Amino acid sequence: MPRRRLELTFSFHSRRNVGWYRHLPSFRRRSLVQSVYWLCRFISALEVDLNAVERVTELLNTPQEPPMIIEGKRPPAYWPSDVGGISVEDLVISYAPTLPPVIKGVSFEIAPREKVGVVGRTGSGKSTMALSLLRFTDPSSGRIMIDGIDITTIGLSDLRGRLTLIPQEAVLFSGTIRSNLDPFNEHSDQDCMDALARVRMISAPVPPPSQRGSRDPSRASSPAPGQLSATTALLEAHGHLAATNTDSASIASGSSTTKVDTANGRIGVTLETPVSAGGHNFSAGQRQLLAMARALLKRSKIIIMDEATASVDMETDAKIQHTIQEEFADSLVITIAHRLSTVVDYDKVLVLDQGALVEYDSPKNLLQREGGSFRKMCEQAADWETLKSKAGL
Repeated sequence: MPRRRLELTFSFHSRRNVGWYRHLPSFRRRSLVQSVYWLCRFISALEVDLNAVERVTELLNTPQEPPMIIEGKRPPAYWPSDVGGISVEDLVISYAPTLPPVIKGVSFEIAPREKVGVVGRTGSGKSTMALSLLRFTDPSSGRIMIDGIDITTIGLSDLRGRLTLIPQEAVLFSGTIRSNLDPFNEHSDQDCMDALARVRMISAPVPPPSQRGSRDPSRASSPAPGQLSATTALLEAHGHLAATNTDSASIASGSSTTKVDTANGRIGVTLETPVSAGGHNFSAGQRQLLAMARALLKRSKIIIMDEATASVDMETDAKIQHTIQEEFADSLVITIAHRLSTVVDYDKVLVLDQGALVEYDSPKNLLQREGGSFRKMCEQAADWETLKSKAGL
């Protein structure tokens, strides 16, 4: 616009004062035109640069996250402990000071090792409640205590490094299964294979939880290398290795090239199996199982699942819930679910409605409450009788 305005002004004055311009030498005329041209260029460039300055100013004025580490207020190495739960006291959360609160005066307690489901209609504040445990948004008032420590008094790195979040869309990076399970290379290959076996991504004998320590991962039973080689040679000699229809697992202790072949046509999985960006070469259920295997490796005492089974079928959902009950028995699990069948067999169910806590009790007690919100939601479901059966009614 400035350039066009200058050109019109110059053209207008040129028509009124043609005489003086004709008396200028030709090289002066060209110099004058070039000067006006570059003036317009500089004005346009200045306008673009000022837009960049405005964006940088907005970025500098953006509220910053709390510090990652607060020296002098770091939690103990064992935090959160096996006996530490979660206590929420008069929690109020709003996304901006001028906006109405999303969570309105919510208070509840979760005991250690409990499995709690959070249900409610769309926009009731379920995800906001869960993400507030990781301080993605700080409370306007009230507080959240985890194992006796107010989470707003410690750094984000200390908080988020001790908790595990499994979102609806599992976050996977381009690389291998090994690099996605253990991005910081803190565990052995055998630990990674154990985690995959415990979430049923590979077929491998896994000892029951009663025979495993609460802190140590399981060790998948595997034949000795010499015995495995002898068996393989014997099968190859008789021509039966390629034709076998039974499930077989060739698991070398600590080997990253472990591969499992099954008779049902499932593709063998190894730690070196490539993973595309976003994990799109795996199904939605497989991506969630990989995220759960990563949580097993991390051995978090508090696990938050934000509608982690929303995009999987009922069979995979049941498989994931079985894994949660068996493998996360020593962890406190908070599950945000849109399927009532996912949480109806949990220890407790928390019902939210428009940011307020409506009900909080065991599923059995809630279903026995005539006119209760959770009971109404279950009655409207197509599998009402199944829900009652799973709740123990």
